[in-house]
Amino acid sequence: MQNAKEQVRQSIDIVDLIGSYVSLRRQGRGYVALCPWHDDSRPSLQVNPERQSFKCWVCDIGGDIFSFMMRMEGLEFREALEMLADRAGISLAPSARTSDKENPFDRRNLLKVMAWAEQQFHDCLLKMDGAEPARQYLVDRGISAESIDQFRLGFAPASWDWLLRAGQQAGWSPEVLERVGLVGRKTSGEGFYDRFRGRLMFSIRDVGSRPIACGGRVLPGVGNENPDRPEAKYINSPETPLFSKSSQLYALDLARSGTSPQQGLVVMEGYTDVIMAHQHGITNAVAVLGTALTDRHIPLVRRFTDHLTLVLDGDEAGQRRTEQILNDMLALFVAQEIDLKILTLPEGADPCDVIASQGSDAFRQYLSTSVDALEHKIQAVTNGLASAPGTHETSQAVEEILGAVAHALPTGATSSSTTLVREQQVLSQLERRFGIGEETLRTRLAARRRELAAKTHMQSSRATADEAVQPTQRVDLTAWESELLELLLHHPDVLPRLADTLSPKDIPSQACRDFYLQAIETMHAGLIPSFEQLMLATDDPEAKNLLVRCDEQGHGKTSSDTEQRVTDLLAGIARRKQKQSHQSQFADLNQKRFDPEHELEVLDELFHDFKRRQTGSKPTDG
Repeated sequence: MQNAKEQVRQSIDIVDLIGSYVSLRRQGRGYVALCPWHDDSRPSLQVNPERQSFKCWVCDIGGDIFSFMMRMEGLEFREALEMLADRAGISLAPSARTSDKENPFDRRNLLKVMAWAEQQFHDCLLKMDGAEPARQYLVDRGISAESIDQFRLGFAPASWDWLLRAGQQAGWSPEVLERVGLVGRKTSGEGFYDRFRGRLMFSIRDVGSRPIACGGRVLPGVGNENPDRPEAKYINSPETPLFSKSSQLYALDLARSGTSPQQGLVVMEGYTDVIMAHQHGITNAVAVLGTALTDRHIPLVRRFTDHLTLVLDGDEAGQRRTEQILNDMLALFVAQEIDLKILTLPEGADPCDVIASQGSDAFRQYLSTSVDALEHKIQAVTNGLASAPGTHETSQAVEEILGAVAHALPTGATSSSTTLVREQQVLSQLERRFGIGEETLRTRLAARRRELAAKTHMQSSRATADEAVQPTQRVDLTAWESELLELLLHHPDVLPRLADTLSPKDIPSQACRDFYLQAIETMHAGLIPSFEQLMLATDDPEAKNLLVRCDEQGHGKTSSDTEQRVTDLLAGIARRKQKQSHQSQFADLNQKRFDPEHELEVLDELFHDFKRRQTGSKPTDG
């Protein structure tokens, strides 16, 4: 395993890896990016190409290529290793996975139960008599048998416990089914029920084509219809360890193979829209999952393309959604370095109906009329009004657009050259459209940024500590433990001296103790312990984060007197050990655990130690 990790580590550059998820820019000898784990308005994520490490000090998240993949994709270490090995073209030896039986909530088990449930729903659609309404619905929508198989469509009977009973027979406990969102717990707290009942089922898969969630469409005439409590037309799985709706796109696993980076992805709103698009040769179609397209989707999308076309339905609900998300779309266009276009279909139309009734060529013709996010925003805020300079409508439109730009790029100083170019494009387009000089536009943009900064500062001042960005559960070290690791990382030649004096059992933190033991083991093997070796010695992302933290902190101390640091460290450890010994002796004295003669010896020793500390003299051997 260690050789495999080392081989993968040497084959993948962390700059290339992280750059495939977020936009990096050079800063000194390293790179920076907006952190994907918190609402970052300036680049907080630092990437060190020399150490092959990353760190965000706001989140206190850091590590190497393995921990980055674990956090970014929600993977266990073995899964991250396998994904990176596949990326590097390296074959791994099969892993003996004995933990499946030990932990039913292991990620691999959760993936297995989702694959099992997908098959249950699919078989039910194809074979069960009660699924006839679902089969007829698909026929009416023009969805072929090939698409049913390709997208693994299914059916959930109207029973409250059909899947629960099937799970019991297959050896899946209700608690495991609940963990992946297939069943819910009754309000009484006793017992469970099937979450999906009487619905056409859509399998939601990750980019590796593994089922991770479900979507269900209610079918007329199936189940108990209560007009006073109508069911939602569509429901998705809740957030689970496998599934986050704002970080996934439906059918991306299929679209990625049918998409060139230049062609880009077509983002639709519904499952059947995507299925019909693929069925008619538009194989780069995906769908959002009950949420708008947001910046959380961008790291996922940018692995395959920088070009997106967002298709909005032409019905009244689609128009309302357009108004709600326009500012977010413009922010993605400006700040995320994405070529984003928007297409709003004619009134009353959706992609599925357009493709089914008019054909794929007609839909592609619609796509050719899509406009970039800025132009779409301009059209929306002007609402067809004349854009003559000086009019009230023009001023309002410009202010609204500049407000969106200010929100997308709070300050140009920390932006990459690409986003600054995009900002220039926005201002040039506004200048041409509204006849307002660029200098005036920049003045107004600066004012909007100041307003936004003041508002953000006020909100930040009101926020409590609990509302601030919370760091991940970190491994806390004492100051001297941090100093120990910093010395090991930047001055490994001091290890022999440390090892002669410092016993591993004297180190309180398990993580620090493990790294110290690993360093000593490496030294005994005739090698010099290195940052890379210690990083590979652990699979725990928190331990890796700890090592990166100490490594970065140690960079600022490389010019200090190393010998004096070692002397101070060992002296401090000796003082703490002596203090602990004294505390133990005082406790024994209070408990009358010594005979009178021994008690006098202990008191005499404590008295002389106290005098030495007062005078600053060193204890003698005699």
